[in-house]
Amino acid sequence: MRWQRLAGFLAVALLTGAVQAEVRLSWDSTGHVVVPAIVNGKGPFEFILDTGADESAVYSWFAKSLHLPAGGKRALSGATGSSAETGTLLSTLAVDGHVITQVEADTVPDRPDGAMLAGVIGADLMLHRLVVIDFGCGTAALLPIQTVRSEIVGAGATVVQAGSIRDGKQLTLPVTVNGATGVAVLDTGSRSTLINYKFASAAGVDPESAFFRGGVPTRGVTAESVTARVGPIGTVRFAGVRRHHVVARVIDLPSLEGDGLAAGPAMILGLDLLRGTRLTVDYASRWFWLAPSACSSPSPADARSPH
Repeated sequence: MRWQRLAGFLAVALLTGAVQAEVRLSWDSTGHVVVPAIVNGKGPFEFILDTGADESAVYSWFAKSLHLPAGGKRALSGATGSSAETGTLLSTLAVDGHVITQVEADTVPDRPDGAMLAGVIGADLMLHRLVVIDFGCGTAALLPIQTVRSEIVGAGATVVQAGSIRDGKQLTLPVTVNGATGVAVLDTGSRSTLINYKFASAAGVDPESAFFRGGVPTRGVTAESVTARVGPIGTVRFAGVRRHHVVARVIDLPSLEGDGLAAGPAMILGLDLLRGTRLTVDYASRWFWLAPSACSSPSPADARSPH
């Protein structure tokens, strides 16, 4: 469905607000996208921008370096499992001038790759904003909820009424692999796309074939790892985008079970499939828009699907 077909409806549903300046969005050495964030009035510090995280989080080294006060005991859930941890209390957390206060943030183990990222920006900071992430132009903005216009979402945007997961804020969308239909979680915190074995089977993909390599560790925020098989899964279509010759991880993640998605074909739609796009998310209405970035030229493997 094209953006223009719902513009009138959404203009009534959303409030009008002023446009703010964008902040830099960069791809760091780990393959994540990061934005500058201000913590307790200090910074900026590099945080991963993660639509797949319910709450914001800080890495253990960062909490110690800023002498952040301990919060309450809480369960930390990630893609590969859950663990108990002590949270951290942030007086303020801000990105692009948008501030939330008294943030009960997760404290997550330091990264095994040694990258000194400060933390993760989750959906708690993105709620009640119009979040615009341009992966091609390298910009991000948290705008007031307002009338959705083409200059915000990008030319030729496709609009999606997102689904939901069990007990979480993440957004889901329909996706096909080689014509087989499944459900994907929109996850800008995941560097690569993952599908479960049910989706692989439905799509005619054999992860035990010679085209796949095994024993590849997949880690979540808990630092626990689950091994995956990595190889070509074919053509993926979602939100008006078509990707050919996609390489993905085939794995049955514990998080998909917790999300209530493991019974059928399911996917974690990661950054590898979002490159060259402009993503606009309104968590309050659970609409999101996906358009080609004005700063990226589509290639044959990076094409828009016909509507």
